[in-house]
Amino acid sequence: MKQIVLTSLIFVAITGSLLPAQSLRRSGLGVMPLRLSVRPDSRLWLEGSSNVRDWRCDATSLDASIDLDDAAYEGAASIDRLRGVQVRVPAYALTCGRSQMDNIMYKALRADGEPDCRQIVGKFDVVMREPGASEHSLVMQGTLRVAGRERIVRVPVEVQQQRDGSLRAQGALPILMTDYGISPPKALFGVLRTENRIVVKFDLLVDPASTVASAAGGER
Repeated sequence: MKQIVLTSLIFVAITGSLLPAQSLRRSGLGVMPLRLSVRPDSRLWLEGSSNVRDWRCDATSLDASIDLDDAAYEGAASIDRLRGVQVRVPAYALTCGRSQMDNIMYKALRADGEPDCRQIVGKFDVVMREPGASEHSLVMQGTLRVAGRERIVRVPVEVQQQRDGSLRAQGALPILMTDYGISPPKALFGVLRTENRIVVKFDLLVDPASTVASAAGGER
């Protein structure tokens, strides 16, 4: 990831020395997006319900990044610079607070099956702003792979720039387990039955691009 950040920054520096930023954008050549890894305090979790109680499973390990336009794009709001989000969570990184629930979840996700089943993977690109919503709202479209099955989805995302310059992207994506070939789990001989609908939620934070650039430069 450090190599990707360094490569992007070098590209921006070179092109910036050849053409003014405004001229480059007007020419239609565009600028290579800057991919930033999320901070350790970023979160992803699943929420669902059953005939007994609501449940939640949190990801203890999260590999995610956010794609932004050139950080030097003067005058552009953070929401205008966001271009994409990538998320990857190992199935066994999900924990639901109870070992029995954990095992039910792993079995439903076929975590011991084919390699494609061992991770939940989402890749989304910005497609539009949410009609009638706030200036911080937009819609992303992409693919979500769960239990080895991939589907095209749309997810509304709220993007805000924090006081320290970091970006925060939050979203909630309702899905049906049966859309991914998963039978809603049952337990206790069918006494406990989970609902088909679950919600994938995420709260991603990335440091300002200037901070990332400084850290990368100091580690050369």
